[in-house]
Amino acid sequence: MLRLTANKSKFYALAKDYWPEIPPRKQVEFIKYPRRRDYGLVFQAGGYYHRLFLGTCAGKVYLTDEWRDGDVSSREVHTPSLNELRQYGLVEEVPTNDR
Repeated sequence: MLRLTANKSKFYALAKDYWPEIPPRKQVEFIKYPRRRDYGLVFQAGGYYHRLFLGTCAGKVYLTDEWRDGDVSSREVHTPSLNELRQYGLVEEVPTNDR
């Protein structure tokens, strides 16, 4: 079984592939949601304010970008492949309790 695991460096590296204009890591806010394996990044790039969310639903990993520019806002959802997640170290193998 695989489990989603992230830290600021790993999540930032994945986000850099999707948003090359992301500012340096020190200017990006990292969020670890309590009691969950969900993560967030908040940053401003190219005049847009981005709030990224990395989480799971129904066994799939979703990368959501809620962005806004003044009065205009929208949401984009990406589904990173398992290879992408492994490339950035965002998943870990968890032993199962098979009997």
